Amino acid sequence: MKRMTPLLTLLSGAVTAAVLFTMSAQASPPGTQPAAGNGPPVAAPAPSTGIEDDVEADVEDEVDDPAEPEVDPDAPDGARPGVTSPPADRDPSSAGTEVNSVEQNWIGELENGATIAITVKNGKAEAYVCDGREMEVWLSGTVRDGKIELTGKDAKLSGVIRGDVASGEMIVGVRRWKFTARPEQKTDDSPVVKSGSGTAPAIYRATEDIRAAGIDGGWIMLPDGTQIGIVTWNGKPIPAPPLDPAFFTTKVNGVTITAAPVVPGAR
Repeated sequence: MKRMTPLLTLLSGAVTAAVLFTMSAQASPPGTQPAAGNGPPVAAPAPSTGIEDDVEADVEDEVDDPAEPEVDPDAPDGARPGVTSPPADRDPSSAGTEVNSVEQNWIGELENGATIAITVKNGKAEAYVCDGREMEVWLSGTVRDGKIELTGKDAKLSGVIRGDVASGEMIVGVRRWKFTARPEQKTDDSPVVKSGSGTAPAIYRATEDIRAAGIDGGWIMLPDGTQIGIVTWNGKPIPAPPLDPAFFTTKVNGVTITAAPVVPGAR
């Protein structure tokens, strides 16, 4: 019995030590538990309080979806943020239409049988009178409130527009002729004063470079598609060959003559 006492004492001490070690391990905080192996203990991540997550989410919202500046509706125009609109596309089909178009062409005859054409745009007017042989007169002026007032070299034309008829008198030197003209196109029985922009001019004249070379020419485009005009060659008037409608050119004595539309106010 005396021999068993030391053995029991040693066994009791070992059990006590094991119990104490187990209780000590359970009582230790999680952050100080040893990692596997012989390395130093690894600290556990700090618990999230939620504040950092909210701040980070707010920053991301500001970057991804920037707020528009607030505008005070009572603030003056100069204090409001400027807004730039994209430039409007221009219609290429309208380029040049306003420059090479007129409002109305009036075409008629004088008492002597000569043809007269009056073209009007924005209250200004140009007129050409010729008989297709030797007589021609260029005039320019205005058509306002139904009154026609044109002047040319030693010439004057005055008249009125009543309904769809323009009538008056042309004076050249001491000679006088009455004239009557009607709109080039008449679509109904109502009075016609102008047909609006986009009407092709009825009068053409040799370009400036051709005239600078000593050659002049004038043409009237008649409603039936024919032409009448005069070319002045070396100071002598001769009947004008018709213009090519595609290029508005013609040839006289082997020389090509180019013509341009006569548009009031364009020169």
